[in-house]
Amino acid sequence: MDVSYTDESGLYELVDAAQDRLLDLEITQDKLVIRRFMEELVSDKGLAAYGEKEVRHNLELGSVDTILLSENLRNTRAKITCSNRSCDFSENKTLVPNAPPQGNCLKCGSPLQVADEIDLVSDLSKLADESGATVKIISSEFEEGAQLYQAFGGIAAILRYKTSHL
Repeated sequence: MDVSYTDESGLYELVDAAQDRLLDLEITQDKLVIRRFMEELVSDKGLAAYGEKEVRHNLELGSVDTILLSENLRNTRAKITCSNRSCDFSENKTLVPNAPPQGNCLKCGSPLQVADEIDLVSDLSKLADESGATVKIISSEFEEGAQLYQAFGGIAAILRYKTSHL
């Protein structure tokens, strides 16, 4: 890569030119990992999973090699509790950001409330780190990345070994 100057301005020119190439490299790597997921999806080996429930299950089993998360994921993982202090009902649910929980307590019928909330990408990334899985945040600026979000809900995984489906 040639630059016009050998001083500090030449360095800035080099960094600007390199950023475009690095972006192309990142998109190429994203395309390759999605292509690998698609190949596993249609393979007889069964080394692909998609959707939050199935991927979360495989993360808990430690079977995920690489988790693919769309940069467009905006949901949160919330701990839902009963508003009645004498009731001990709680459950974990995925919610649209800032959405109140729907329905009433299954035990006592009182309204539900959000006790704790974490970004879904952070939650799944933490599970991936605990099981030694690689996390790839996939851009939706190219066709395969957009397909990950639209067709698979923005959550997919390449597995180390085959597991039973939920």
